[in-house]
This record gives sequence, C-alpha cells and structure tokens, in this order.
Amino acid sequence: MIATMRPDIDNVDEYVRNTTARAFSVVASALGVPALLPFLKAVCQSKKSWQARHTGIKIVQQIAILLGCSVLPRLRSLVEIIEGGLQDEQQKVRTITALSLAALAESATPYGIEAFDTVLKPLWKGIRQHRGKGLAAFLKAIGFIIPLMDAEYANYYTREVMIILLREFASPDEEMKKIVLKVVKQCVATEGVQPPYVRAEILPEFFRNFWVRRMALDRRNYKQLVETTEELAKKVGSAEIITRVVEDLKDESEPYRKMVMETVEKIVSSLSAADIDTRLEEQLVDGILYSFQEQTTDVHPYMLQPTACILHPASYILHPTPLLPTSFILHRASCFVHRASYRTRL
Repeated sequence: MIATMRPDIDNVDEYVRNTTARAFSVVASALGVPALLPFLKAVCQSKKSWQARHTGIKIVQQIAILLGCSVLPRLRSLVEIIEGGLQDEQQKVRTITALSLAALAESATPYGIEAFDTVLKPLWKGIRQHRGKGLAAFLKAIGFIIPLMDAEYANYYTREVMIILLREFASPDEEMKKIVLKVVKQCVATEGVQPPYVRAEILPEFFRNFWVRRMALDRRNYKQLVETTEELAKKVGSAEIITRVVEDLKDESEPYRKMVMETVEKIVSSLSAADIDTRLEEQLVDGILYSFQEQTTDVHPYMLQPTACILHPASYILHPTPLLPTSFILHRASCFVHRASYRTRL
C-alpha cells in the first residue's frame, strides 16, 4: 500500500494529497497505527518537499478523526512525529499541524494531556505570531487541549488565550468567528474558570460583538452562538444571560428574535428559571408574547416549542392574567387552521 500511494504524497494537486491521506488513514485503521509509525515519521520530517510533510501530518489528522479514542495508546508517538510542523517554514504545514493536534486532542478527550506537554509552548508562541487561517488553526488546537488540563492550569491558560480571543471577537471573518465561539465555549466549560472572571472579562465584549442581527442570518454561526451562550449561562447563571438578551425579544428583526427565543429556551430548559426575579420574569413573558404575536409567517414549531418551554417554568407569575398568553396562542393557531382549510377548499 505504501509503495503504491507513495508517488501521490508530494503531488502538486492538494486534492490528490488529501485523498491519499484519507486512504492511508484507512490503512492504519485496518493494519494498526504501529505499522505506519516509521513511515509517518520519515514523511513528516521529509527535507525534499513541504508537500510530503503536509501530507504526512494530514494522515495523522485523518487517523485521529477515523479512529477516535483508539489513538490513545499511540497518542504521544503521534504528537512527537508532527510537533516539528508547528515551526515549519511553510504556512500550510504549520496550519495543518495545529489542526492535527486539535483532532488528536478531541479524540483523546478527556485524557492524554501529558502527550501535549511538548507542543504547549510552540502553540502559545504561535497564537501571538499568526493571523488569519493560521491563527484560527492554533486557537482551535488550544481550545481542545485546555479542557484536558487540571483546573488550576486550565484557569491560567484560559486567561492567557482570552487576550487573543477578545481581540478576535471583532474579526469580520466568519470562519474565525465560529472558531472563537467554539474556543470560548470550551474554555468556559472547564472547572478552573471562575464565574466572576467570566462576568467581568468575557460577557461585556461577547454580547457587544456577537449578539447582533447579522449573526442570526448565518446558520453555522447562529448555532454556535446559541451553544456558547448556553455554556456561559451554565457558568454565571441563567438570570445574568437572560437579563442581557430579554429586550431583544422585541427587536424588529424576526430571525434575530427567533435566535433569542431559542437561546432563552435552551437556558431555561437546562438551568430552570429559579434565579430569575419577578421583574425579569415579567419582561420575559412580555417579550415572548410579543415575539409570538409579531410572527410574519404561520404558527410554526420553532416558535411554539420555545414559547411553551419558557412559559411553563414561569407559569406561577401568570395567575393574575392566565388567559392572556393562551388567547394569543389560540388566536394565532386558529388563524393558521382557517387559512389551511381555506387553501384545502381551493
């Protein structure tokens, strides 16, 4: 297999090299990683062409993706083979090395932090030197390595990387935004990061840069933003987050209102509404009813489900006017039924 695919390792066409890397990962899965280690070491340290080094490191990434936690017994060996790529003269090689380390760390979670000791310093140096796609790859690697650390080290490294993340909050690049959101979610989820630090250092810039209408129009970033906000709520409490977004339930943009509704639904579902005070409850119910009433489309599950989920824990404050939300929902539903039956007759 090696003899057959060897000429394609340094092919000028990147598509051919990527396909070759995937094929080698299948070989490793079938015959075992140890059988390929000497070959991988020779290819990843090749002096003849950077394309060969790039393909060798890509093979390691594909092995991690394909085998998952099965890479744990050979994790240290794989990291040692590719670690030199972090300081390679070619930008593409440095980028694929960081992505491969991210894949290895993701596969090894929650174990294997000892195997990454030798790459922590180059990674930290890299996030201060790189920009663009290179920086995104290095941040992704760090984002997967930090959750493997003990609480004390995770807290220290989170504070260090947050300096770079806060700067990149304002990045116009959509791919960078997605990775930054993912890394923030991973860092905040670690035990060592304390709620006061998150409230003081992360939340103000996070909401100023990410909670804007444009984010609701990009489906990938939309989903990642909702998940990251939910993770922040788990760290600082549901009331802290809902207070910052409750006014947006009355925003002019329907996609943005939908994103706020979905976020509040996930927070209330996972954390309940126990720490929400009476004033915030009233604002929340008022905003939910406004969002439900102002739909420009027919009644749809994406609004019904969040409305039911949010109103249920807050139902004890609805006793003075129990029919108000019910009347809104029944009115919208009946209009939808009438329109549907009318279309059927036509």
